Amino acid sequence: MKANDVSIERYGVIDVPGRPRICLGMAHGNWFTLCTTARDRSANIQGQIDQILTTFDGDIAEAGVDKSRLLSAQIWLRRMRDFGVLTEKWSSWIDPANPPTFSCIRADMSTESALVEIRINAAR
Repeated sequence: MKANDVSIERYGVIDVPGRPRICLGMAHGNWFTLCTTARDRSANIQGQIDQILTTFDGDIAEAGVDKSRLLSAQIWLRRMRDFGVLTEKWSSWIDPANPPTFSCIRADMSTESALVEIRINAAR
């Protein structure tokens, strides 16, 4: 089967006036990716990370992925002083027997209230 014969599944299409039209996640064949920020950006860093990981739980299940299949994570933090909180929450969320690669950088976020953004890639 050619790659073009495999459908593309999109999860969480967002269309907000004045912002780019995007989808939060996408699957193609055996590959899955998901990227999001917290929906309630009034929450502190712990709350925003919890929201993202809860969103991931639902979306990866819908896509037929489990945490043992995570391949990589890219994380953007507004403030590197939040790295300890991120590490604690991330370590308790992943499958400890199958950790993905992990990178984290400090970044100016698209909105002032966004404290963290996380992208995961997984095999299905």
